[in-house]
Amino acid sequence: MSSKNRRKQIDRSQCQICGDYQGKIYSSGVTVLLQVHHIIPRYEGGRNRIDNLITLCYLCHAVVTPQRWREYFGEKGTYQNMEPIQKAFNEYLTSNSEEGNLISNLISNLIREFLIRDTSHIS
Repeated sequence: MSSKNRRKQIDRSQCQICGDYQGKIYSSGVTVLLQVHHIIPRYEGGRNRIDNLITLCYLCHAVVTPQRWREYFGEKGTYQNMEPIQKAFNEYLTSNSEEGNLISNLISNLIREFLIRDTSHIS
């Protein structure tokens, strides 16, 4: 089993930020798909090791990956708009589990607040 598949198994096939699970269907009809995020990016020497991976849904992965901001969030995908969410995510990755739960809730709320403001650009 690959490290990425093992990570998804360890994380119970759930996004570690918002808690959505593989195959959940949103009211919009979109099905949740999961990806594995490198905590230390590969371009910075991060490896495909279980301790350097975290399971995220496509949306949360897009939020924490600057290269995907414009693709997923259109004109709102700017550093100014996304930086608070990115900062909260980085704090989540370096926190203990109790702090992590609080920060995870903060990240989820930031994402929802961000998307509620204007979702006209998301197809």
